[in-house]
Amino acid sequence: MQTRRRMLVASLALAATAIFTTTAQAARPAVPIVPHDSISIISGSGKSLSLDDVRGAITRGAAAHDWTVSEVQPGELVASINVRNKHYASVMIKYSETMYSVTYRDSTNLEYQLSGTNSAPTRRDDFNSALPANTPMIHPNYNRWVDTLIRDINLELRRL
Repeated sequence: MQTRRRMLVASLALAATAIFTTTAQAARPAVPIVPHDSISIISGSGKSLSLDDVRGAITRGAAAHDWTVSEVQPGELVASINVRNKHYASVMIKYSETMYSVTYRDSTNLEYQLSGTNSAPTRRDDFNSALPANTPMIHPNYNRWVDTLIRDINLELRRL
């Protein structure tokens, strides 16, 4: 009787672990990195902006959601975010007086990979197999964080 109870408890624990693990893995599969090239710069006043104006707007927009910014050279910034000391993402922001682009640079714990290189099958294999080989893939939160960064930058640009 005692042995049966132990076996039942062990079986239930194993089943619960399997369900939790499968659900957690299936909940957030890697997705393609969304490109953000040649985003038009539009000031709220309609005036032309200098490189300094644009750099300031990018820096202020990034700070709104805890991105840190460092200048590589005039017209190029690196912005990075560290979420709960667990997830890290870094982007390159190239800009001029009329447009800017945000490009993936680096990440930690965001499942970055190139499509076709993951040896472990996922529930999204049919979707992933339709992608061109070597498409950059990442956790969907990265795309959300970058979309928010761009929204905040555009808000700062409209204030000028």
